[in-house]
This record gives sequence, C-alpha cells and structure tokens, in this order.
Amino acid sequence: MDFRRKNDHRRVVATGAALIAVLAADIGVAGDGGDCPPNPEPGKCYEKVYSPAQYEDQAEQVLDQPARVETRTIEAVYRFEEKRLPTGDGGGQAYRTVVEKVLVAPARVESYATPATYRIVMTRRKIRDASFTWQVIACAAGRTPPRVGG
Repeated sequence: MDFRRKNDHRRVVATGAALIAVLAADIGVAGDGGDCPPNPEPGKCYEKVYSPAQYEDQAEQVLDQPARVETRTIEAVYRFEEKRLPTGDGGGQAYRTVVEKVLVAPARVESYATPATYRIVMTRRKIRDASFTWQVIACAAGRTPPRVGG
C-alpha cells in the first residue's frame, strides 16, 4: 500500500509539472497581446491573415537612338576612251590616237533618313506593403471562442 501512495504522489507531481509547463508555454505564446485583434467582439472568432506586398510592373518605351539624316557625297565617275583621229594633211592614211576623259555619272549628294529606335524598359513599383489583418471566421462547431483580455 505504501508503494501505491508513492506512485500516486509521483503521478500528481508529474501531472502538475506538465500543467505548469503547458500554462507557461501558453503565456509565452500569447505574449503582449500582439497576436490578438485590437478590439475583438465577444462571441466571434478571428484569424490573422497575411497579405503579401503588391507590385505593379510598367513597360515604358524609351528612346535608344534619335532619328537622323545622313548625307554622303558620291564623286563623279569617268572613263577614258581612246579615239583614232585622222591627221590634218589631206588624203593620207595617217591617224593619231587621242585619249578622252568621258563623264559616265555626275557627282551627287545622297541623303538617307534613319528612323529613331526605341527600347522597352521594365520598372517595378510597390503599390502596397505586406501586412497582417484580422478577419472574422466561423467558429468550429461545439467550440466557444477564446476569451481575450482577461
């Protein structure tokens, strides 16, 4: 009989120690009230919901190279021709060779218009920071909401 009393006493001490550990852990989790809604209504259950930051991507067309007009001068093109001309003394078979410079294409100026070129630049802008909000949820069947604030 004495053995049973010691065993029962050990169970009571172990159960008490476990209860103290659970209560201490519950107090540590609750903290300073930061995990409770600011103004909870009695009889309602709440859930803390995380909303991630929201961003907006914008594509902007940016000038890469402006439009321009390029001009270049093209030189004249000549060719050389050999001609046989009779000599000036009347009736003989005497000829002389003359080289003439003949214009094939005159000099000119050409203009080329080069259009502007653009590139797309993507920018990301933060619309809203990440946040936590409290939302009312349906309480589980048969459970009452926890008491908040004592």
